[in-house]
Amino acid sequence: MASNVESFKYLWLDRNVNSADDNIETQKELRQIISDLRTFENSDKCEQYIRQITEEQVVLIVSGAFGQQIVPRLHDLPQFFACYVFCQNKKANEGWAKNYDKVKSSSIKIQQILLYFFY
Repeated sequence: MASNVESFKYLWLDRNVNSADDNIETQKELRQIISDLRTFENSDKCEQYIRQITEEQVVLIVSGAFGQQIVPRLHDLPQFFACYVFCQNKKANEGWAKNYDKVKSSSIKIQQILLYFFY
């Protein structure tokens, strides 16, 4: 997907992105590949941040609950490049996500999402 990683902004939106131990560990894994990963616990703040981006394209990792809310609002923005749903219930999130072609996958494992980023 991304031959020039620097032309993308990588964001992760999840209510527990900075508080759950497994999410903190996952951030460490992601930061080995993505030096500038920004995290958000609030969908409104994340959306405001994305809307002000003009030079780069956004790759968003999002929880299923936030994804259902924010993807419809962002999907048509030119800077919104791709979205990956990192969730506990893949099947439930595939239902709504199939309506948005920028949602590239829904997964319960971050390693599966990382494969989409670079291969």
